[in-house]
Amino acid sequence: MSDEKQRLMKLRKKISKKRPHFKRFESWRFVRIKDQWRKPRGIDNKMRTEESGWPKSVKVGYRGPTAVRGLHPSGKEEVMVWNPADVDGVDAETQVARIGGSVGGRKRETILEKAEELNIRILNPGKRESEDEFDELVTEDEEEVPEEDDEEEIDLKAMTKKELTTHAKEMGIKVPSKARKADIIELIENFEDEEDD
Repeated sequence: MSDEKQRLMKLRKKISKKRPHFKRFESWRFVRIKDQWRKPRGIDNKMRTEESGWPKSVKVGYRGPTAVRGLHPSGKEEVMVWNPADVDGVDAETQVARIGGSVGGRKRETILEKAEELNIRILNPGKRESEDEFDELVTEDEEEVPEEDDEEEIDLKAMTKKELTTHAKEMGIKVPSKARKADIIELIENFEDEEDD
C-alpha cells in the first residue's frame, strides 16, 4: 500500500469516529419506526429544517476520501465470490474475496482450496478442521470411555418428588400414593441396600 493510500485510510478512520449515527425521524419515539436512515420529508419536520437539538441528517460532508471509499480495512477491494470460477477473476495484490452467504459447505471447500493455490485471502473462510485433528479427537474419545461396571450415583435429594416416584417404579418399588419425598428416598435406599446384601 502506498504512503498516500495509508494516509487516506487513517483519515477515513478519523472521519468515521466523528460521524454521527444517522437515525430515522422519531425512531426513538415509536417502536414501529425502525432505526435505519430515511430522508425526512415532512413540511414541519425539524430534522429537515435542521433545527438545533435534533439529530443530524445525512450530508455529503460526512463522506470519507474518494480514493479509499468502500475498501476493506486492509486497503484492498472486496470481491464477492459465489463459485470456484469467480476466484480466477480476483487479483491477489489489490483484492480480497468474500464468500457469499448462500454458498454451501462442499462448494466453500473447493473455493478455499482454489484460493489457497492462487494465494488469495478469503475474509470469511469459516471453521476448518483437518482430517488428522479429527482422527486425534476420535482416539481421545475412545480412550476416555468409562468402564461399564462404574454406575453413576444419582443424587436423590436433588430430584423432585415426581422424578423420585418414576425412578422408584423403574426399580420395581411400590410407592404409596401419600408418601412424602423423604419416605420415597428411604424406600429407594433400603431397596439398594437389600440388593447389595
